[in-house]
Amino acid sequence: MQAQPKLELAIDSIRLRFGSQALTRAGELPPPAPWPSGTLVDHLTGIGGLPRGRLTLLTGSGTCGKLTVALALLANATRELAHAIVIDGGGFDPTWLLPFSPEPGALTIVRAPAPEIAGEAAATLARAGAGFLLLLCDVPEHWLGPLESGANRSGSVMVGVIDAPNRALAHASSFSLGFSRREWMWERGQLVGLQVNARCLKNRVAPPLGETELEIRYPLSPRHPADYITGISEIAIAYQGVLPRASAVV
Repeated sequence: MQAQPKLELAIDSIRLRFGSQALTRAGELPPPAPWPSGTLVDHLTGIGGLPRGRLTLLTGSGTCGKLTVALALLANATRELAHAIVIDGGGFDPTWLLPFSPEPGALTIVRAPAPEIAGEAAATLARAGAGFLLLLCDVPEHWLGPLESGANRSGSVMVGVIDAPNRALAHASSFSLGFSRREWMWERGQLVGLQVNARCLKNRVAPPLGETELEIRYPLSPRHPADYITGISEIAIAYQGVLPRASAVV
């Protein structure tokens, strides 16, 4: 007897003995509930939060606010999820999170000096059930499959921050948000923030929901404007392509 008939016979036997609902195909299962991050990203996904088991990308060149949004997501994850992990290719400073009041005990930083190490670490941690994964470096194409498979099983929330994703990474993502800087904000000769546009570039979890204009303000201090760390808050001040909503403040 061939493998396929044996499998069908086994499935029929289980359903006959335990009921028709004893087995359900994976494709028929409802998707896991999204994670409500409490940021403007929730409005743009169309499902009220970030998708679990899927890759979310924040993209954009230069100083455009994507890292600020990612830091807000990470800080919220440390307070709401058991494990929040940063896969860092080099340069991530934990003090960037301080203005967002994170929970340090829930945060782990993995230093990955090479993309291969980053891919292996991300796939392993997703499979192990990490609540939130923030990818700050490239992941080789051959690790994207294991990464997505592990996250699908565990329900991990994955967010990647990259200027311009390659074709494989862009294809692997289920939700992609593109940031572009509009202008710097100055008050009394001091740099106080910037205005950016955040636009939904790809959405496989819900219909695309247009874009929003953001105002990101920096912390005020005696430091020189060049020393300001980008971003303390994101304020959604206008929505396009969606029903009118109240402003979202992080």
